[in-house]
Amino acid sequence: MRNMIVISGLSGAGKSTALGFFEDSGYFCMDNVPPVLIDSIYDLVSKSPLPGAAIVVDARGKVFGDPVKHIRSSKDKLVLIFLEASTDEIVKRYSLTRRSHPLGLGIEEGVAREKEMLSDIREMADYIVDTSGMTHKDLRDRLRRLLEEISKERSDFTFRIKSFAFKHGIPSDSDFIFDARFFPNPYYVPELSAKTGLDPEIWEFFKRYEDIEKYVGEIVNMLKMAKQGYESEGRTSLFVSIGCSGGKHRSVYIAERVGKILKDMGEKVIVEHRELGVIS
Repeated sequence: MRNMIVISGLSGAGKSTALGFFEDSGYFCMDNVPPVLIDSIYDLVSKSPLPGAAIVVDARGKVFGDPVKHIRSSKDKLVLIFLEASTDEIVKRYSLTRRSHPLGLGIEEGVAREKEMLSDIREMADYIVDTSGMTHKDLRDRLRRLLEEISKERSDFTFRIKSFAFKHGIPSDSDFIFDARFFPNPYYVPELSAKTGLDPEIWEFFKRYEDIEKYVGEIVNMLKMAKQGYESEGRTSLFVSIGCSGGKHRSVYIAERVGKILKDMGEKVIVEHRELGVIS
């Protein structure tokens, strides 16, 4: 098990709250850590009775060299969590605290600059958490669920598949986005409207359309190919988002089908249906 948690992300996105959560969970915690010290901290904590270490590495770490280089070289030892939020959300949070941006820039300019500086680290993240609209409790609850997964043996590559509704926004953690809106919509069939893509009636409905199964197959083939490249870069997970208009029928069905095929192939898969509030 990897017991080094590296927290990175945008200023104002919740890194201090996240660090406080891991401290309360018994982890050795440090803020604004020079990335060159990652290996030393890992070696120290791995010999202690502590459950692990949680450290914050952000844009300020560039003062001590290339953080991407040090994170990538230690990727097999750590779990990287990247926190972000919309620019409007970050501006609102700074207006409440009356603090200045750590880069010495205006808030909006600072957010844009940080996104550029941290883009490579974001690409390596095992988990990307968009904290827009989250309270402190919401973020801690989200981290608690992540910690339950992190605490398990995570040597297997994980496909994280999420269904969603385009009208509610595209998930910001997506590596791949697939659109299901061009397929027939059961919503307009009176006896199926109240059902979801988890119900057998919806599965029977979609079995009539060969193109849907072909689309599912194409998605699976693309994800299998992508997995090889992601693993070579040290990534241990791939975030896939499948959307339709309402996020209850087409996207749910396709996410379930893709997840089932990958599971049958022996892959580790987590399927989440955002609009239904269900994880399978």
